[in-house]
Amino acid sequence: MYLPTALYSLLATAIPHLQAPQQPIANPQPQPPSPHLAFTETPLDLSPTASSLLNIPTRNESTILARRLLAKSTTGILSTIFPQNITSPYIPHAVAHTPIGLPEYIASCEEPTGNPTLLALTISTSTRNALAGSNVSLSISWWDEYVKLTGAEPWSAANLPRASLVGWLEEIPREEVEEKGIVGCFTGVHGDSRMWLPGDEHAAHRGVWMRMVVEQVYWIGGFGDRAFIGWFEPEVWRGVKQGEWRGVRLPGEKE
Repeated sequence: MYLPTALYSLLATAIPHLQAPQQPIANPQPQPPSPHLAFTETPLDLSPTASSLLNIPTRNESTILARRLLAKSTTGILSTIFPQNITSPYIPHAVAHTPIGLPEYIASCEEPTGNPTLLALTISTSTRNALAGSNVSLSISWWDEYVKLTGAEPWSAANLPRASLVGWLEEIPREEVEEKGIVGCFTGVHGDSRMWLPGDEHAAHRGVWMRMVVEQVYWIGGFGDRAFIGWFEPEVWRGVKQGEWRGVRLPGEKE
């Protein structure tokens, strides 16, 4: 993707040592996962007949569950890659071209697209790496939410759903921010984010509204003998309607 000159100028002002990016934030035609990772099923037989006999959700059913997980998630681990050429004196050169994952606020403010919304701060390492050309992945899980809902630790966290969304960051145009009510949606989930709202001259940090454009999703529904594990079909992910994910429940949720 391409960040407007105004945004880069803002970033350059906030980060004097920042160098001009060599490439746009996101590849307009992102590469899919490597062939040896792009499997869509576990080694188990997950054909419709076998899934029915084993009571394993199908890939499409699991996609709907994953969309509910995204809709219910308020934070995630956003992973980016440091650029090859590090010019900042505050970043060790040894981390060049290596990944880093950091917790970020997220909200699902562009339903039904399946693209998470973020408030990207200029001070953020993730934002700087994205500006330097890194694509991103976002890891979300049901582990913490399960404890909140049930008041108890799960007998095995490994049996709870989690997912990794793979794609890139893209600025949300100002007119879309207003049209889609992004500010109200995001602050409704994260009240303290009012301290960092883009355009507020009194904000603690400067930021910009971003969407994560999701290209691929890898899902671990739980243990492989009772849950789907694998990659989703991107068009199915994007096609899930709110009514569908509202009609399913994740572990620990009441009817």
